[in-house]
Amino acid sequence: MSPARRSSHSAHRRRRPLSAVAGTLLALIACTALAGAAAESGDVLELEQWYIGDLNGQPAMSIHAAVSRHPGGLRRDSMDTKVVINRSLAGTSIRFEVEDLQRIEEDAAGMVASFQLDHRENEQSVSATGRIVAGEVVATVHHLGLADEVRLPIPPGAKLLGQQASQDLLAKRSWKPGDQEHFAGLAMLSNQVRIVQTTATFNHALANGDEVFDVVMDLMPVPTTMTLTPKGDMVGMTMALGFISIAVRQSKGPVPLEGAELAPTGLVTAAGPAPTAGPRNRYRLPANASVALDEFQTQQGAEVTVTSQTAPSTLADPTVFLRAEPQLEIDDPEMRAWVEGIAAAHRGSSAELAENLRLAVRAYIVHKDLSMGDATALEAFRERRGDCTEHANLLCAALRIAGIPARVECGLVYADSFGGWVGHAWNSAYVDGRWIHLDSAYPGVERSCYLKLGSTSGGPWQNTGAAMLGNLAKVMGKTIETLAP
Repeated sequence: MSPARRSSHSAHRRRRPLSAVAGTLLALIACTALAGAAAESGDVLELEQWYIGDLNGQPAMSIHAAVSRHPGGLRRDSMDTKVVINRSLAGTSIRFEVEDLQRIEEDAAGMVASFQLDHRENEQSVSATGRIVAGEVVATVHHLGLADEVRLPIPPGAKLLGQQASQDLLAKRSWKPGDQEHFAGLAMLSNQVRIVQTTATFNHALANGDEVFDVVMDLMPVPTTMTLTPKGDMVGMTMALGFISIAVRQSKGPVPLEGAELAPTGLVTAAGPAPTAGPRNRYRLPANASVALDEFQTQQGAEVTVTSQTAPSTLADPTVFLRAEPQLEIDDPEMRAWVEGIAAAHRGSSAELAENLRLAVRAYIVHKDLSMGDATALEAFRERRGDCTEHANLLCAALRIAGIPARVECGLVYADSFGGWVGHAWNSAYVDGRWIHLDSAYPGVERSCYLKLGSTSGGPWQNTGAAMLGNLAKVMGKTIETLAP
């Protein structure tokens, strides 16, 4: 096990589309559901609620929320959220379980004073403890035997409230349609603590007095509707992301979860001819959809042009794509030794070294399955298993260790073997003055057959997870047409 380390950095997100929907929605639901598992010793339990969530109509989620009062007067909020997904691909099925546990202590004004966040995906786990100090979230994230210190400035004017305080904020107002309230919470996303800012817009009141709000979170612009009682207790919540919908309702107690069936195929319908295995392809997107613009792809209106080769370009700061990141632990000595051994035996160009590393990662991950949820490069290196994101993270870390600027890309690939568009992650590397395409999980496909929705590492791309999911929401369940060359 590597020794503990301490660093200061902002959080990053790295998710393939299907896991992003499952894992990230789970984390953010805990920020959105305005209910306060049980009280700690000496505390008085003020509120306890159970919810069940349907994912595409299948019971796959449970939420246990509670609020307790400490003898000293402070409140403690607790929320335990679980989701079970049965992931199927190429004739195999993996039961995938995700759990988030949030414990928040509010100060006398209802602001977050201290917190503990725990996140588990199958056998992978990460936890964080922290407090608020002088306008900053100061946390220690524990993962893979490492301890990372994170400092996140609270945005000016943001109300970082506990769950119960958020509930009180909405319950104490008189509303008219269009009125808004803003508040913020904490979530664990891709092994990092994140501040999630939420805007609640009053929509209408029901005949029984319940109030309906439209909710938008800055880290994931997914259409969300929430219904609250006049006291602020959540009655239900719905989220819609095209191919995936979530409906949360009250329950009398815990409910066993069978799990929802989800596959990474079928996210998008393909129309027109299959993309050619050539240097350029053109696509027509659904209305209001967009892709991430980069050296490989451009967009004009609804039409996107994707090339397999890029023109020479200059990196303003190459070190941005060479640094360690939360998902890219390039300082691990064992992983560095593995990469340096490959590089030491190499005698060719940088492009040839990048290709050798791609082949090495493809051969190194011997168990190619869906059992890893959102594994980091180091997790993939130690477990030697995973699917596209594990390949992409490990290859990105290997390239950076070898001194080659690299990033992780997320989006869609047209896969003949799966009959159309599939959610996917891959890599771009900067060699010899231009960006090149690398894919260690699904090789042999021209970059012109990919559509990038976002990058999850490096420079200005490090905070585009929300943009990626926003773009994904506009194409999931819809049609992408391949146009004539």
